[in-house]
Amino acid sequence: MADIALAGALTFAGTNASKYLLEPMFHSDDIMRNYTIYPNVKFKQFITMAPSLKSITAQNSGCDTTNACDPAGFTMEQKAIEVKQVSVKQTQCWNEFQNLYIAESYKAGLSMPDLTGTQIAEVILDRVRKGIQYDTVRNMWAGDPLAAVADCSYQSMGDGLWQLLSVGTAINSATQMREVTGSLGAAAAEYVTVGATLPAADAVLVLEDVWNTAPAELQQTPASDKRLFCTPNIYNAWYSALTQVASAGSVDYGHSESQSGKQRLYFRGVELVPVYEWDTALTALTGADVPPLFTAAGAAIQCANGVIYAAKDNLIIGTNVADPDNQLKMFYDEASDNMYVRSNFTMGFQYGWDSLVNGSMLVD
Repeated sequence: MADIALAGALTFAGTNASKYLLEPMFHSDDIMRNYTIYPNVKFKQFITMAPSLKSITAQNSGCDTTNACDPAGFTMEQKAIEVKQVSVKQTQCWNEFQNLYIAESYKAGLSMPDLTGTQIAEVILDRVRKGIQYDTVRNMWAGDPLAAVADCSYQSMGDGLWQLLSVGTAINSATQMREVTGSLGAAAAEYVTVGATLPAADAVLVLEDVWNTAPAELQQTPASDKRLFCTPNIYNAWYSALTQVASAGSVDYGHSESQSGKQRLYFRGVELVPVYEWDTALTALTGADVPPLFTAAGAAIQCANGVIYAAKDNLIIGTNVADPDNQLKMFYDEASDNMYVRSNFTMGFQYGWDSLVNGSMLVD
């Protein structure tokens, strides 16, 4: 098990060491804002879905028990969300920080190896919490128990939404997202390169497509109850599009606002959520592990830019605790002089209605 030592030569002295410089953590913004949490799922839970009713009213037919518009019957649908047992087991040797952090952060004498209650322990726990959050969002989308990728965490939480959507009947009843031809023409490297800069026009193309081809049920869902999840490239290109429109003094398709110091962008009133974990996954999952959802039809080419438009209540995280962070435990072992961080919880993912999700990707 790897130690949780901080990388780099952090050589702050004295009280300045309280200003820890943690490496940037690319983790999801507010899981609770963008997904639905099903707590207390220990193994499997069935999600009961009641379809909407329509065409059930008719002219009064007197004492008849039915009318001309009486539906065939009211049926309920079910989907199962299966969770996996997940653990976090990290080991930390106290002297990893001996030359990097202020001496007063340690305890005295024989208690020096015990980091419990110190600032260093707070740093370690904070990083582990963020790691759980990062892995949860990444696995929610890109989890694949059969992935041969070296990072075994992709296999820890079962199938993610990319896998589930590719075998379901959502997104135009296809295994991949709808293809949108970008503005750069054939063989443009930007469409298969993770992190490449896209023209503003491409953001408009793919957002218009995923919006206009969405099922009626999704279109009728209130804007505040929906999200446009996208690769960071598309988010940045949409920001450029809004900037260009604003500079020209025209009316834009959406707007932006700042909340809690963070910029939020919207398209036709629906918030765009850049999922930075998508870039990490699309870089790591290659060859046979390429997600079908991002594979162009008839070709083994992975597309690097896409949008999934969904009702946020339709994207489900199942777990046995509402917040896995609360299950973290750190303790000191006198025999080994090591600190241990442990966490055990369940986690799994599912989506509900096919009619409440749509997806489009850019191709050359």
